Amino acid sequence: MSAADPTAAFFANLRASGLLRQDQLQELWAWVAAARPDVQALAKEVSGRGWLTAFQLKEIFKGRGRELTLDRYSLQDLLGEGGMGRVYKAHDNRMGRDVAIKIIRKDKLTHPAAAARFKQEIEALGQMKHPNVVQVYDADLNGSTHYYVMELIDGKDLTKLVTERGPLPVAEACEYIRQAALGLQHAFEKGLVHRDIKPSNIIVAGGGTVVKVVDLGLARLMDNELAAGGPDDGHRITQEGFVIGTPDFLAPEQARNPMAVDIRADIYALGGTLYYILTGKVPYEGANPTEKLLKHCTDPPPSLSLQRMDAPPQVEQIIHWCMAKAMDARPQYPLQLAQALQPLCPVATGTFPNVPRHSGAVGVGGTGRHAAGTGVHAAAPLPGTGVHAAAPAYPAPPAGYGPPPGYPPYAPPGYPPQAPPGYPPQAPPPGYGAPPGYPPPPEPDSQRSSQIFKLPPQATTDDPIRRRAESGFPWGLVLLGLGIVFVVGLLGWAVYAQFLRPTETAPDTFTNTVGLKLVKLDGGTYKMGSPDGEPGRRADEGPVHDVTLKHSFLISTTEVTHSQFLKVMGSSPAKSSAKASKAQNLPVEFVTWDEANDFCKKLTELEKTTPHARKGWAYRLPTEAEWEYACRAGSEKPFAFGPLVIYQKQCLFRPAEKEELGTGGDAGKPPLLPQEVGKTDPNAFGLHDVHGNVAEWCSDWYKPSSYADGASTDPTGPADGDKRVVRGGSYKDDPKNCRSASRLGVRPADRREDVGFRVVFAPVPK
Repeated sequence: MSAADPTAAFFANLRASGLLRQDQLQELWAWVAAARPDVQALAKEVSGRGWLTAFQLKEIFKGRGRELTLDRYSLQDLLGEGGMGRVYKAHDNRMGRDVAIKIIRKDKLTHPAAAARFKQEIEALGQMKHPNVVQVYDADLNGSTHYYVMELIDGKDLTKLVTERGPLPVAEACEYIRQAALGLQHAFEKGLVHRDIKPSNIIVAGGGTVVKVVDLGLARLMDNELAAGGPDDGHRITQEGFVIGTPDFLAPEQARNPMAVDIRADIYALGGTLYYILTGKVPYEGANPTEKLLKHCTDPPPSLSLQRMDAPPQVEQIIHWCMAKAMDARPQYPLQLAQALQPLCPVATGTFPNVPRHSGAVGVGGTGRHAAGTGVHAAAPLPGTGVHAAAPAYPAPPAGYGPPPGYPPYAPPGYPPQAPPGYPPQAPPPGYGAPPGYPPPPEPDSQRSSQIFKLPPQATTDDPIRRRAESGFPWGLVLLGLGIVFVVGLLGWAVYAQFLRPTETAPDTFTNTVGLKLVKLDGGTYKMGSPDGEPGRRADEGPVHDVTLKHSFLISTTEVTHSQFLKVMGSSPAKSSAKASKAQNLPVEFVTWDEANDFCKKLTELEKTTPHARKGWAYRLPTEAEWEYACRAGSEKPFAFGPLVIYQKQCLFRPAEKEELGTGGDAGKPPLLPQEVGKTDPNAFGLHDVHGNVAEWCSDWYKPSSYADGASTDPTGPADGDKRVVRGGSYKDDPKNCRSASRLGVRPADRREDVGFRVVFAPVPK
């Protein structure tokens, strides 16, 4: 190869990046010399071997490979970008773990005061250890680049969660804000104030079980920058002066004087965040940031009841309590907010499904000790909610604790705790003892009956009411009998529901009202994935494992077309209306994963009154296991048609001079566009275009290692991720990437000219 050869230049960039070991480079060069690949093929080979990520390869191709190493860290992917800088997934080569690195934008730390503040803030963050705050491992300066290293969180922020799912259930939303408040309490005890609380700075991790507060202390850096006369930021400046924070969730005092806010500004923002995740709307709408800030300062808190009629009134009271204009009228500490939310979190037993309860107390002074009396005790139900309150407990103030100037004492003077107006007081739990130095709870009135009436004190022994009361009615036996009847009834219902209740049978093959033909596939067991040695095999296709699909389902014989998409959705995602008008029988493309899901939901509604509708059945995207089962149609070869695939007859792919696993076609004229659906030969199940044409969305999250730890019966993929599975390859791929086992991860919001979808009609999971 000559030095001017693009492949040789790319290989030189790979070497210069320093990310590959010498033995890897030698092995790769031997492969290049034998295969003589182009740049794209070389990149795919490196990615397929698991040596570098797609992000790293793109940066190396652009000649920025050296920038992927930062001290002992190798940057692997770009996770996000904000006003303060970029966040990368990285690998700590010394500790052998994956981490997240935030690289601060250089213009944020040009002033010495800001740089000094950065060091101070990161040192404070490094001392924090709490399950609801992201842990910071390290921070340093590399040349002129400031960065800090934190734990890598596998989760989604609340903004993304609401965008994907819509407004959250009340109990779930309360639990997320409760955990965030506990994290902020810990930060407060360490002397930190966040000052930029918003949904995107609260991440739900652990498969939806734990909340993490991120970006603590970074808003303060912007404070120093602006105070020092740094560059303006159009999203954070008002006509009156500098504003630090996000206008949608900013406390009134922060809008007036960002230099003098305290923890109560974070509590205000938590209230606004709770409103957002319950409604999908920011508290105040406005044409620009200044208009929103004025509303935060003057308008009353928004009404939750107008948006969520299912929410208990206590939730709206808590939001209004947090968003009070006067700082003294809000909860004075995040712990108070967490305690007020606790009775509204998921169930009467005090637990949230799959969410660990870190209790209503937080660690004392960062020592890992917890206050006594944090057990959950039943109390009177909150009126109109059916939710039982749990009595809060106050941790003792940490040694040497002193609240900021003007703050009230650490805990309210007495029991019960301060609560929003109208919020019912909570009775102390049995055996409650106040912390040392705190007033004890009021003694119960020994003369007061817990019944609607009490017996007259001078009643005679012949009084039939007193006689019955003193003899004692056998309530225990009655309750025991009722309990036995309830258990027997419950078991009977379970047996009926599992074995005797009639179920809707799967309809036979039919064509629906928009012209999609669906074929019925009975469940079965097959080998999913590709075996070692299959040409074109990638690491994410293994190990080969048996998968069982227990239930019948129907799947469309073709990919959804533009005309079918238009009938259901009313518009086409094609880049131009002219293209859409000419593409009626072509598979729809440029469609996002969310749009494909919306199509399925609307098609389900459209088909409800048709003869083939089934109660409890719905249209949806196929799971990855269903897709491969339908694609293989009983074959264990690379393709449904055997070891090779024939260009245009069985599959539309990108032909080349030496096609691995493919045959036929004009090698000099690769296809530029997809073809009309149903033109290639069907597989044994009657499905067209399962190989090539356009690739197809599946419902699963994509993870390279999902086969190793996935379920073997009716698998639905990982619990979360940042990419969705795409299957089948496309007209832009070579045949080896159109195999039955070939899989790809694509971000769900991406629009690609070669990605469409087909649908499944199946029972809704219970």
